[in-house]
This record gives sequence, C-alpha cells and structure tokens, in this order.
Amino acid sequence: MSHYRYQTLVSEFSHEIAQGRLPPGERLPSIRDLAKTSGFSKTTVITAYSRLESMGLIESHPKSGFFVRAQPFHSPSRRAPSNSPLHTEPAVVSINQVILDIMEQAASFDLLPGIEQRAGNIELRRCLSRAQRSQGLLEQHYYDEPQGLLALREQIASRTPAPQPLKADEVVITHGCQHALLLALMATTQAGDIVAIESPGFYGAIQLLDTLGLRAIELASSPDTGLDLAALETAIKQWPIKSLITTPNFATPTGAMMPEAAKRNLLTLCISHGITIIEDDVYSELYFGPNRPRSLFTYDTTGNVILCSSFSKALSRDLRIGWILPGRHLQRVKQLKVVTSIASSTTTQRGISLYMAQGGCDRHLKKRRSELQRQATQWLNAVREHVPSIRSCSNPRGGLAFWAELPPRLDSLDLYSSARKRGIILTPGPLFSPHKRYRNYLRLSFSEPLTEKRRQALCQLQEIISAQSGARGE
Repeated sequence: MSHYRYQTLVSEFSHEIAQGRLPPGERLPSIRDLAKTSGFSKTTVITAYSRLESMGLIESHPKSGFFVRAQPFHSPSRRAPSNSPLHTEPAVVSINQVILDIMEQAASFDLLPGIEQRAGNIELRRCLSRAQRSQGLLEQHYYDEPQGLLALREQIASRTPAPQPLKADEVVITHGCQHALLLALMATTQAGDIVAIESPGFYGAIQLLDTLGLRAIELASSPDTGLDLAALETAIKQWPIKSLITTPNFATPTGAMMPEAAKRNLLTLCISHGITIIEDDVYSELYFGPNRPRSLFTYDTTGNVILCSSFSKALSRDLRIGWILPGRHLQRVKQLKVVTSIASSTTTQRGISLYMAQGGCDRHLKKRRSELQRQATQWLNAVREHVPSIRSCSNPRGGLAFWAELPPRLDSLDLYSSARKRGIILTPGPLFSPHKRYRNYLRLSFSEPLTEKRRQALCQLQEIISAQSGARGE
C-alpha cells in the first residue's frame, strides 16, 4: 500500500510538470505541508520527492525546499543536444585565436566580464593576507620544495576520496589544473603519440596537445552521460592510443556526468589496453545533489589514473594553485615541475592551507553549491525565455556550464564576432574540438548571477541570431 501511495504523488507531480502547470523554478510544498494536505505520511512524501529528484524532475535547495528543475527544451523527449558519432583520424591540433581573445577579456565563464560581479570570499582573503604578513626571510629568498608546501599537501590528501587513504607525499602542488594536465601529458606521452579526448572537450586540453606535438582522436560524448565507451572501443581497434583525457564529473562544455557503472567499465577498458587515464577532476566538488560523485581515481587500485585538479573553479581563479596525484609517475612529475615552473608560491599555499584548516573551504563550498544550483535553474529558464532560437540545452547536475544547440546553419564563430562588438563574450562550439566541429553550438555558463544586464545580454544575443538567420534566409 505504501508503494502505491508514493507512486500516486510521483504520478501527480510528473503530470503537472509535463503539462507546464508546475513551471521550472516553482517551489513545491514542504514535506510537512504536503503530508497535511494530502493525508499521506511524511515518509511517503519524502519517498515521492526522492523519486522525483532521481528522475531529474525536481531538485532540493538546502534550507529552501524542493523546486521544479529546468528541463532541456524544444524537445518532447527532454533530450540534450545530440552529437554525431566521430570516426576520424587523429588530428594535429591548432590553437584558435578566439581562445586568447576570450582570456584577454577575462570572460571564460561570463557573458559580460567585469559587470556586477558577485561578492568576494572575505575569509579566504584574510587567510591569504595573514600568510603574507607572516612571510619570513626563507620564503622571500628560497624556492619552495618541488612537491609543494607539506601542510597544503596534507590538507589535499585528507579531503581527496581515494581507494585507500592518501599520503601527503603522493601529492604534487601545481600552478592550477592546466599545469597539472601538462605535467601528466609530459610524463606519459611523447611527440607524435595519440591521445584520446572527449568531444566536445576542454579547449585547454586541446591547446596542450597542440603545444606538445600530440595527435588527438575525438571520442563522441553525450551531454548527459559523458564519454561513449563504444566509441573508445572502436578507436582502440584502429589506433595505438597512449593516454585518455577525460572529465567524468560535470565536463566542460556540456556539464555531463558519467554514470558510476560507466566509470568502472571505462577504467577496466583502459587498464586492459594499457591506456593511461588523465582525469580532470576540477568540477567534482561543485555538485548539486546530496553527495559528491566518485572520480575514476577512487575506483583505481592499479595506479592507472592520474588525478588533476585545482582551487580555481571551487574557490578563486586568481589563486593558480592546483595539484596532481601522479602515482607511479611521481618522480618524473616532480622533475617536470622543476623544469616547467621551478616552484610554487609558499605564501599562497600557506594562506590556502590555513583557510582549509579553519573549515573555510567546506563552508564556502556548501554555500557555493547551493548558489550554483539556483543559478543553473535561473539561467536555463532565462535562455528558454529570451533566446528562443536555441533549440536545446544540456541540463547539468553540477559544474559551471551547459551546452546550447543553435539552428543547424548558424555559425557560433560568426556570432562571437557580432556579439563581441556589443561587449558580449560568447564561447563558440568549435573551440571544443580539434577538427573545429560544433559550429552551431555554444557553451554558456551559470557561474555568475543572472542580473538584469545579463538578461539584456541574452536578449541581444537573440537579436544577433535573428539577424544572422535572416541574412541566411532561414
């Protein structure tokens, strides 16, 4: 009977959401209120809400309740943007000047850089200032040890999920996640080697492959579930793949998250074929649900996964402090760090370590996750309202970005140029592919608050799309 009762609530709410009578962002009755008005027990209501959340129809906001979750739009099946299977030869990658322009505008995750920024992290700034004030003579005149400050490595080791407890000696501090990826590639590949990457995939990784003279093989990736294992199996049969770069949790640009079973299968497949996995785990702490998703690293007991991450996305992009867990490549990575950067800032590391020891990192992340979850819903709803030309969007459950599909004949590089003249910075789809695919796609971000000026920027984006569609006779 209990099963029937909770299923009744699930069916009723599912129908209301599907019919649009409960729009995205709508707050649902509290557990207590719904139990009172429906006559069901609190246990039944909790079970129903849990089921609706697992179906992706609603989401919980800490201390605020349950809300209807924004759904991918312009599609009765609630699909995310689809990507065609990729069966191509490895590409020699070329760096796109658009990336440099985006970075010069400090706009990798913002439509309107420098406009109406959110409040800073005061507690973090205080810890960094305290570390600066206490800087001693040795820190001013001597380099930090190659692996980085011991106190910070201990903090990172203690909070990183792993198959067995990590030791500080297994961690190497880097200048951000990009530097960690560079060290991982340098330690495991040589010029001319083939590296598999997700497609669409992180443009920073694509730039690294270009710089190191590596060849990239693109693997199809779902905006919902990430890397396509069948595509990897096909590629393995055709090419001698040396390494794989992947972001299983909330990959940019799509926000995709691999199911846990797929993560385990991916690890098994790569181990059996001698393919080193370089895992970009920079977004994993920006999850929306109750639990942090597991990394590939947590399943690996063989040392086949090199984990790379940083504080850039979770705390501050200005810190430029990251880390790498290189496993059996530890000595090589230490040597490469000295070659590529000599050392890291001891003062910055000490400030971050102090911040973490005081619990500041956990407090900030709890607040930031709630903030991002709310902003993701707001941005998806705003895109639905103000940019009707966008055909569909991915619907991430964490991270900072979602993947937007434009009409087939539109070129997001052309949109970039037109929007740039209005002070709007877009991130075109071709940046996420060595073969410059995805011309009718954009990466959009919910990293910043949806202010009125950013709403206006979305309206201007629709004007630009309409003008280009009209010029093409669409």
